[in-house]
Amino acid sequence: MERTLKQKRCLLHPAAAIAIGCALGLTGLDAAENVEAAIESVRRVGTDGQGFDDALPAAQQLQQLPAEKITQVLDGAKEVNPIAENWIRGIVFGIAQKSGSPDLAVLKAYVNDQAKNAIGRGIAMELIQREDSQVAQGMLSDLLNDPSLAIREMAVEQAIGNAEALAEDQADAAIGIYRDALTAARHPKQLSRIVESLGKLGEAVTTADAFSLILDWKSIAPFDNEGGVGYAAVYAPEKQFASAGQIDLSQKHDGKAGEIAWQDVAGSNDEGLVNLADAYNKEKGAVAYLFAEFDSPEQQDAQARLGCINANKVWVNGEEVMATEVYHSGSMLDQYVAPFELKKGKNTILLKICQNEQEESWAQRWEFQFRITDPTGKGLESGN
Repeated sequence: MERTLKQKRCLLHPAAAIAIGCALGLTGLDAAENVEAAIESVRRVGTDGQGFDDALPAAQQLQQLPAEKITQVLDGAKEVNPIAENWIRGIVFGIAQKSGSPDLAVLKAYVNDQAKNAIGRGIAMELIQREDSQVAQGMLSDLLNDPSLAIREMAVEQAIGNAEALAEDQADAAIGIYRDALTAARHPKQLSRIVESLGKLGEAVTTADAFSLILDWKSIAPFDNEGGVGYAAVYAPEKQFASAGQIDLSQKHDGKAGEIAWQDVAGSNDEGLVNLADAYNKEKGAVAYLFAEFDSPEQQDAQARLGCINANKVWVNGEEVMATEVYHSGSMLDQYVAPFELKKGKNTILLKICQNEQEESWAQRWEFQFRITDPTGKGLESGN
């Protein structure tokens, strides 16, 4: 589908968009009357171009602010979407470039104030890194467990670099740093790098352990998915779970080619990958249901995180939290993320993983990885 000019504009980096706006003579059009109104215009920018025409002149106005107003712009990053976040980042760096070096003491105070919004604190930390890398390094050494995911990621990255520098001559020290970084890390790529680095130093840490992947499942398959009919079909386990939030694992059901029963399947000990193709003899045009229980010590906000190359649906306690009808377009840890609430005590999980009928070698995978995390991405363990 061809994008309109407005849709194309929203994909630009904010600095590029502002430059284009100037070239088109947009400066000053619909300009906000004050700083707060201008910030609000930028906050409303989103995907597919919505809000762009208001955000562009507002951003032009905000970039003319003096450096001492940077924190006011950072305050505007509270709970914004990624598009608006990128605009605010561009504005903040634009102000710093136009007005000269900002006051590092003010930026440090902003970063250290955890009452400030997490996105704004992260942008402030990025600016400190650009202005004075040594100051940033000193700060990040104490911020491994910061509640801002952006700051935590920067701190973990620094720790990984420190460990890499020590790995050859001071392996024990490097292992200690990697271990601390492993506990703090939330980003899948960083976690994977740490696991790999520890392995090279003789420390056995699996991806399954590091990510708290759920390995033990009950599974029933195959149900029919020829012609893609199974994704929308409501087979007996799905109907039962939706009505009761529970599964009778002793019950057999009519499957694709006869009666089928629940059986044990497990994820691999290294990557936590549940291979349904192996479990069901590379069946094509099929649906599998997976059931597990998860014990939470308290009621808490959580996220379901699924890596899956097949079409899928996820329910927790009878409620659908995720649905993606895509086949063989790639897979990675935490590919799909959905928020939900864990109950105190036993929670029930049902997955629906659909395999299509493609015969190409790259379309043979029928598999998934699944975990439950807190809202920051920290893996949660059942019973803990």
